[in-house]
Amino acid sequence: MSFAASDYQLASLPPRHFWRRLAAYAIDIILFQIVFTLLFLALSMVTPWDLTLPFLQKQQCSETTTGPLVPKIEAEWPLQKGEVRSNQLCRISWLGSKGYVVFVSKVVLEQGATTSIRAFSTPVDNNGNPVDPNVTARPTSSVVLLILPLAFAYCSARARRTPGKRLLSLRVTTIEDDPMPLGLAAKREIFKFLPFVLVAVFNLVSLFILRPFQPPIDQLIQQARDASILTADGFLALTGALAPMLLVFTLIWWLFPLLIWRGQTFYDRFCDTKVVKD
Repeated sequence: MSFAASDYQLASLPPRHFWRRLAAYAIDIILFQIVFTLLFLALSMVTPWDLTLPFLQKQQCSETTTGPLVPKIEAEWPLQKGEVRSNQLCRISWLGSKGYVVFVSKVVLEQGATTSIRAFSTPVDNNGNPVDPNVTARPTSSVVLLILPLAFAYCSARARRTPGKRLLSLRVTTIEDDPMPLGLAAKREIFKFLPFVLVAVFNLVSLFILRPFQPPIDQLIQQARDASILTADGFLALTGALAPMLLVFTLIWWLFPLLIWRGQTFYDRFCDTKVVKD
């Protein structure tokens, strides 16, 4: 796939419709987010499932000095010189649900202009006793990221259009100007949302494959105390380091073809499709 082009080819390229595409995408994302939010709230009310999206969650934390985990933390994670510890009980809830409670122990060390923070957290019951960590598993955001391409595909296949594209007078067709069949539309949208799909798959793997192998409480406390790349905190640090790489990939995947225009985005080239204005 080459992006080299002659002056004649550049002059004959179809318009990129950058601002129209951006506005259509923003409209579609907002509308689909509203639909998914209402759907999950309805399912939460009529089923035993507690479904929510992160922006609907409410967190209320209060300091605690009692409970079965407090003396355990203090015994297994003694403070060093200059360290300050705070223990909190945080209730995370959302509409139509009681939510769950998480015990959080945070140790802060300030050394000049540098602040180091280490934390241990685990879900607990109303008496402060640890419970199954799976009560905090909420894969709805990842599910939305996986369903989103399919929803876009359904709205784009067989001469249909998403609401945003309809409002902005855009349409996706094949190179031969034919309507996309559903399979091709699904392929295109999965490629288009590839950064989202990668995030969703990573989150689901973390929730359902890695979480069942979570070590016991004593080991979790030790991992928080002695953070390294092989511990929970170290794993979070590793994922934090990967986040900028994913951001760079996302910018290249979505913006580079539109800024260095050669007639198609990456995903349109892979699928032999194009965006046209009615």
